Amino acid sequence: MDNLLTPNEQDSFIEDALRSYPLAKIPKDITESVMARIRNEPAPRFQITRTDYLLAIVLTLVLGGIILGFQFLPPIVLLQMQIQGILLWQSLLVNYRWLLPMTSIILGTFLAGIAFYQLLRYQRS
Repeated sequence: MDNLLTPNEQDSFIEDALRSYPLAKIPKDITESVMARIRNEPAPRFQITRTDYLLAIVLTLVLGGIILGFQFLPPIVLLQMQIQGILLWQSLLVNYRWLLPMTSIILGTFLAGIAFYQLLRYQRS
């Protein structure tokens, strides 16, 4: 059967039906029955485990070793590292003009993939 009503007419019929329909009384024990169905579980507590302590100690030792290693390097080695860093940066600036556009394209594709995946997940639910 074809629907001969416009969406505005349908809305007005629904509004009229909702306004003219008699209201029912709310049961007095509605709050108690709803609250009885809610499970009372304690909130999860924040706990630091042995793994957290071990990870903190290992990372502290590694970073401390790196800093201490740089402190005891001879000045000529630090100067040589600085020169190599400058040369690497110049090489990137001169020879890799495709780096910024390619990075932008890859990042855009990655973000579009994430958005597409989220849309597919939203559509399925």
